[in-house]
Amino acid sequence: MARLPEKFLEWNYYSRRRLIKQVLEGKIKDTARFFLEFTRHNPVLCTAAQREDGLIEVNGKVVGIGYVVKEKYLGEKIRVFKEHIALSDAQYSEVKDNRDALRKLFEEHSRRGLRLLLEHIYLEPEEAENVVDFEKLTTIELAARIPHSSKHTWSIVQRNKTACIVFFQPPSTSFELKGRLTIHLDDRYHSFVTLIHDSYHYTPPERRGGRPVYIFHVEEVYDNSPTPQGYGRKLA
Repeated sequence: MARLPEKFLEWNYYSRRRLIKQVLEGKIKDTARFFLEFTRHNPVLCTAAQREDGLIEVNGKVVGIGYVVKEKYLGEKIRVFKEHIALSDAQYSEVKDNRDALRKLFEEHSRRGLRLLLEHIYLEPEEAENVVDFEKLTTIELAARIPHSSKHTWSIVQRNKTACIVFFQPPSTSFELKGRLTIHLDDRYHSFVTLIHDSYHYTPPERRGGRPVYIFHVEEVYDNSPTPQGYGRKLA
């Protein structure tokens, strides 16, 4: 495995911490800037596998990518975020038929979740080095539970778990990460990743099933930006 290089982390991880702080402080007024910043969260996950007829099936889809903590911290973080979700669940059961109260609950839940992300996941450099596993990234296979979805990625990773993640932020920042996926259905990684997702995007209890988790194990990182330092320069 390879560690994500500092150049990538400064652009992707630490910038997310700064964005969360600015949102909590009410400093994000420009909607266009907010959505541009979100490109750090939404790369394209590329997969490929051989079909029965011998042809290669390829697929790429935009996903939400996040970080995981080191294994020794999983239990602690799961507990923290379970408490956060449980608090909202108790409120949800009381207001789920009241649209205005439900909107208020979602807003309060998201804001409390952002504070927890800042305290436990998106950390200052020294603490981040100790807590966060910078050899891994993660995403949830949300399409697996949707009846009309093509489920291309889910089908492909059953046959081949080699994958590539491509980030692009206009006008010219791009990174390519190569690695392998592992699938998690009912373990601590699955609990951690789905809890982190739900810590901001509240998901009612009845809609939490059928969400496999992918852990992306980093093997190579390239700077694909069209700059003298980029054009496919290998960083890790």
